[in-house]
Amino acid sequence: MRATIAPLGCRQATPDLRRRSPSAAHPAGRFAPWGLALVLGLAACHGSENAGAEAAKRRAEQEQAAKGKGRAAPAQRLATPVPGQAHVPCAQLIDPATFQTALGEKQPLTVKDVSASQREAAASCSLVRGGKRPTEAEQNALIKSAGRLGVLPGDELCNVTAFCWTIEDVERFKVRCKQRKDLDDESMGSYACVHIVAVGADDVKVFQFFDEDTRCILQVRGGPSNVNNDMIQSCAKAARDAIGPAQIQVQVEMQIEPPADGSG
Repeated sequence: MRATIAPLGCRQATPDLRRRSPSAAHPAGRFAPWGLALVLGLAACHGSENAGAEAAKRRAEQEQAAKGKGRAAPAQRLATPVPGQAHVPCAQLIDPATFQTALGEKQPLTVKDVSASQREAAASCSLVRGGKRPTEAEQNALIKSAGRLGVLPGDELCNVTAFCWTIEDVERFKVRCKQRKDLDDESMGSYACVHIVAVGADDVKVFQFFDEDTRCILQVRGGPSNVNNDMIQSCAKAARDAIGPAQIQVQVEMQIEPPADGSG
């Protein structure tokens, strides 16, 4: 009779060779085949257990590696220059003394907040010419001598509008400029998209550009009576150079709802 060897699992009881032997007179001769089979079975059992453990380890390592490769990197969250459609005060955005110097104005400028007229802008600020406004008689004399009044004290010299509620980049901005059929312009020493507005017999420029410091789109136009493109360009340069991250920084207040009645 042959003993049954179970190399996998190795849970079968070891057979009682003396009880199963047909002859106990010569135990050594009878036990030899049984002993050899038992030793081989135990060796196979031990080797099988090691192989199974190694295979399980390799499988676990492969699964872990697959999980690591399949896990997507967390998406980088981009923030707009001015968060949550917050408004920037014109007193913060515009330094009138800087613009007075840039425009060569003799009298101090004042700043007027006209953000209500630009619903998609974080701020829209007009720079107003200083000085004493001429009387009606003096204005009539100006019209006779110059043919127009021009920008009088109290009139808007230029307007700076900051669009900061979207994520922009210069290349996408250039594409939109071409789509609008506006003009690529480098007269400021940096790229601007120029829109031409006909004001009577004059072609007046409106400058738009992507500001590298703030990542906002800044728009600079002249006032209704200002057709001097050189002055408008100087206003645009001053806006580009003077407006930075500190000028558009706002604090968004967190609104915390009161606890419901009866809450502990």
